[in-house]
Parts: sequence; structure tokens; C-alpha cells
Amino acid sequence: MLKAVIFDMDGVLADTEPLHEKSRDVLLARLGLDVAALSPRAYAKSKREYWAEVATECALPQTAEQLTQIEFGILIEIIENSRLQPNAGVKEALEALRAEGLSTAVASSSDRVYVETVLRVTGLEKLFDATACGNEVAAAKPAPDVYLKALQLLGVSAGEAVAVEDSDTGAKAAVAAHLLCIGYDAVSDEKFRQKLDLCACKIGDMHLLPQTIRREYHEV
Repeated sequence: MLKAVIFDMDGVLADTEPLHEKSRDVLLARLGLDVAALSPRAYAKSKREYWAEVATECALPQTAEQLTQIEFGILIEIIENSRLQPNAGVKEALEALRAEGLSTAVASSSDRVYVETVLRVTGLEKLFDATACGNEVAAAKPAPDVYLKALQLLGVSAGEAVAVEDSDTGAKAAVAAHLLCIGYDAVSDEKFRQKLDLCACKIGDMHLLPQTIRREYHEV
């Protein structure tokens, strides 16, 4: 029996990628690096993975962890001053799933302070029972750690939950945790489009999520 739905955050709950790009570009510029050349290489990577590559390639004195924390600080300030809204249909989908008695959680490779800021600014924080964050597990996606943590927090097994992801990296993490994964494919820029071929199905409208879960899981 299905008991829970676990959501990726960036791209799934809100269109945060432009804000990540802005914070990344601010830091790259502060470091005197080539923003146009380096910034696009961050897509679908964790911040720690990305800054580790940049720090090594550019022989920076800061560690990947230091650079990650600096960027998160910039990013949180940007979000606090933004009018970030949930993606269309997200709030309605969450309310519908919870009305059916399902638990909901976030599984994000990002740090908790950032995840909680996004949920608060978008007004979604009260619609989740648990949040599992990247700085609280051993390895970021595509490792399954953050999904395994979310399952633990919810008290459910992988067979009792469904994941919602918008990236191949995230889908790999969900499948590695033995979760059925639904792909959210709403990218407008083709250069960022993901295959999502590990997902059981794909949707382009979050309003369709509850009925899609019912169809794919068969036991809701």
C-alpha cells in the first residue's frame, strides 16, 4: 500500500535554477573567474561536486566546502529578497495527496538552511512531514542516501513510497533507493532537458501528479 510521496526540491517544487545560477555567477565573479565558461558546468551537479572541480581546476585557496557555504549564503540572501513561487500545480498536488492520507517529504542534495528557506518563502513548509538534506548524509545524488534518509524519517519502506524528480541524477538516486520514480519534465530550454529514462513515467503538469501516482502505483 502506498503511504508516502517524496519530492526533489529544485526544479520540482519551484523554479530555483535561475537563482542558483545567479548566486554561482556572483561568486565566480568575486573570485575573478570566467563566469561564461564555468557556470554552465554546474547543471545537475551538487554544489560540493561542482566547487571541488572548480577549486582544483583553478587552483583556488578555498576548499569545496568553503566555496559551497559561501554560495549558499549568497543564494539564501537572493531567495529572501525574491518573490519565489511554487511551480504551477505543486500546492494543489500536495494538498490532494495529503487529503488522501499520504505523507510527503523533500529529499534534496542541498543544505538544510537553504531547503528550509525555499519552503518558507514559497509557503510550502507546512505541506511536508519531513525533509532530508544533502549536508546530513554521506553522499549526494545520484547516491541513494538522501532518499533512504527520507524513508527513515517517514517510517516507510521503499515499496510504500514514490519519488518525483526532474533530473537524471535525481532519478538515479531514487531508483538506487528502490523507489518508483515519476519524472517531472517541464523544462522549456532544450539544452537543460533530461532523458528521465529511469522514471516509470513523465508528466509536464504538476496538476496531473495525484492521478498519475494512482495509475502508476495501482494501490493508492
